[in-house]
Amino acid sequence: MSVPLCYALDNGLALKPPMGWLSWERFGCETDCKTHPDTCISEKLYTDMADILIEEGYRDLGYEYVNIDDCWSTMERDPQTGEMVPDPERFPHGIKWLADYMHERGLKLGLYADIGSYTCGGYPGLEGHFEQDVATFAGWEIDSLKVDGCYADTATFGETYPRLGQLLNETQRPILYSCSWPAYLDDSGEGNDVLVNEIAPACNLWRNYNDIEDSWASVSAIVDFWARNSTDNALVRAAGPGHWNDPDMVLVGNHGLTQSQQESHFALWAMFAAPLYLSADLRTMPSWMKDIAQNKEVLAINQDPLGKQGIAAWSENGLRIWTRELKGTNQSGDTWAVVLQNGNAIFNKKHIILRVHEFIPGWDTLTVFTVRDLFKHRDVGQFTGEYSFDVDTSSVHFFTILKQYPMEGGVLHSMSPDSDTVII
Repeated sequence: MSVPLCYALDNGLALKPPMGWLSWERFGCETDCKTHPDTCISEKLYTDMADILIEEGYRDLGYEYVNIDDCWSTMERDPQTGEMVPDPERFPHGIKWLADYMHERGLKLGLYADIGSYTCGGYPGLEGHFEQDVATFAGWEIDSLKVDGCYADTATFGETYPRLGQLLNETQRPILYSCSWPAYLDDSGEGNDVLVNEIAPACNLWRNYNDIEDSWASVSAIVDFWARNSTDNALVRAAGPGHWNDPDMVLVGNHGLTQSQQESHFALWAMFAAPLYLSADLRTMPSWMKDIAQNKEVLAINQDPLGKQGIAAWSENGLRIWTRELKGTNQSGDTWAVVLQNGNAIFNKKHIILRVHEFIPGWDTLTVFTVRDLFKHRDVGQFTGEYSFDVDTSSVHFFTILKQYPMEGGVLHSMSPDSDTVII
């Protein structure tokens, strides 16, 4: 009688969504350091970003992982030992030196690998070398491992990804484990319970859906995916402390999105309880972009200890309401983050009258609550039953609502409806 393999990660890591920096979206697989010395995949790029994380206050806000992505190694393994080898010209001091550099500065180093025979960029993969490579990575004292799924048989993922996670655990070194498993499934894990039953127990993070690109169309497609997969879905049920859905990197700091779109993107990733890995050139980031990435109130939503992923509670005509329950100040269900997303790109801004009780369980028309605007950093006021506001095209209104005890009555807030009015 055969007994199915059973692995459980349980490494005590990622109790909140991890934060940091990752090179891929901005810097890709640029390996020509003679022509592009400041932007090629090299130890200089990662030490530069580490220094900025510290000097400009990112680390102190929680951005602690500096993640190397694809194209860091030589094209072949060491012919004598079979080990992976960092490119000696681009990483002359080696990965262990780079890990030490991070650790001495209160940061952590992440590395990239692939579960298959080659990485997506054509570099050596893990296949056939699991034990050897895990021992190498642990010896280098890395803190995170992202494992892609190129050049591999997806039918084996239910065995290979959990097995690799178990090997990482056996090193007794705390290595956060990021899997690309569901992103390679035909349905990205959509509409089935593979995540709950197999992936969540095996991985700290897992990529879903397509790679993000520096465009609003790309962000919108990912957001639409999560809007379809919200209430009572395996994807959302699988998320929580130690195990997070990963909608991919954060584009804040790049140039494909407007300011309102960057704010929308950042707000929604906070609502998703997503890992926040910036992929931008921090050395040249304008101050307004930095302000978005360092918004302490938005970061607090992302890092909320309750660990519940937000859901799309309502959607119609380009408008969406996202809600996320937060750790309450008095009792369960009294504190929520809310995003009203106006996905329309060509129409006038909307005037919204939001009947909050229709989206928050246990609230009614007499519930008194206070509102705080997370981008304007101000208390908006106290309201009863409903709350009204304007929201521009391709923008969000991101706020928290806190139920008041005891009920004290309140005055409905109103704004001049200088745009289309929508009662929700």
